[in-house]
Amino acid sequence: MLRDLFRLSLRNIRHRGLRSWLTVIGILIGTAAVVALISIGQGLQRSVARQVERIMGYNTILVTSGGLNLGQRIRLDIETIRAIPGVRSAIAVRTETAYVEGPNGKGFLAVLGYDPAMEEFVAEMNLRVAAGRPLSERGEVLLGSRAAQALGAQVGNDVVIEGRRFTVVGILEAQRAGGFATGGLTITDLLVIPLTELRELFPGPELVQYAVIRLEEQASVAEVRERIRDHLRTVGERNASLTDFEDLTRNIQSVIRGVQAFLAGIAGIALLVGGVGVMNTMYTAVLERTREIGILKAVGAKDIHVLLLFLFESGLMGLAGGALGMLMGFGLAWVATAVVSRMFQTQGSFSPVLSLALVFGALFFSFMVGAVAGIFPAYRAARLPPVEALRYE
Repeated sequence: MLRDLFRLSLRNIRHRGLRSWLTVIGILIGTAAVVALISIGQGLQRSVARQVERIMGYNTILVTSGGLNLGQRIRLDIETIRAIPGVRSAIAVRTETAYVEGPNGKGFLAVLGYDPAMEEFVAEMNLRVAAGRPLSERGEVLLGSRAAQALGAQVGNDVVIEGRRFTVVGILEAQRAGGFATGGLTITDLLVIPLTELRELFPGPELVQYAVIRLEEQASVAEVRERIRDHLRTVGERNASLTDFEDLTRNIQSVIRGVQAFLAGIAGIALLVGGVGVMNTMYTAVLERTREIGILKAVGAKDIHVLLLFLFESGLMGLAGGALGMLMGFGLAWVATAVVSRMFQTQGSFSPVLSLALVFGALFFSFMVGAVAGIFPAYRAARLPPVEALRYE
């Protein structure tokens, strides 16, 4: 009996082809919007996890001021931190604003203290040189492209930083954006000198933008964190915040999920509008097929059979809209990510993710929207008295 009702539902949907397609499109649009937003959000979360792992790693602790605030510096002794049991290696990123004189320009510019160990920690600290060579000894400086232009300096020229003369050995490759690795500053505006010489130019307490600490494989993260906190209290630093890989990933993904849920909620409104379209279609079908309903009941169909017939029709239209919307939504997500990556030339671009949970969730939810929208019209059809239905014209 159920098979016959299912076949009859498909026949009725095909018989009202144009109206059925218009109803399906209403579900399709809402499902496509939800699937596109969720798949982009899931892809972004996966990309963030990979990027954080690439920058930090699982066994890494990040020390900053008040979370990820790089504008405020913290006091610490990196050598003491390196001596803490369980710490394999550590670096501190320090920048200072210095008065710099070049061959054809002068002014106050940001100077980064470079430690070769930085390249082990942060990929972005692998300073790419467009002209000249990397730093190799004391008295040398690398210039960002805009800094070199402001000072009128080229490879081989001398620049004076806070009264000390340095030789320009390289011009850094231009980069579109600054980075977390350089303390939030843009590479093109920086001067880079050895960290030991930066300490000599600016003696006193070690004030850094942040520190990255890598642990031994078997080290306890909780124990090492507590020892680092003890050191920070010893040097009088009360504003430092310690973040590990899981903390950072969880915080970032929590923000992404919040934005994603908000946007998906807005897109869900379109899906509800599609449900209203299904209800309208089913109401019209009940009115048009009143005589048919009377004939079905006259030949022995029960109320439950009529109810299931209309529920099958509305549910199938919702399912068809969900399936087509899922494919369209994922396609739109791919196009959107490709266009954004190309327009903004993003590094470490991501791709949308179509998980099994999203596939089954989209299909089930769209089917339920169609079925629920058809409940009341189906109930009304099932309750029609056979005699009155047969007399209806």
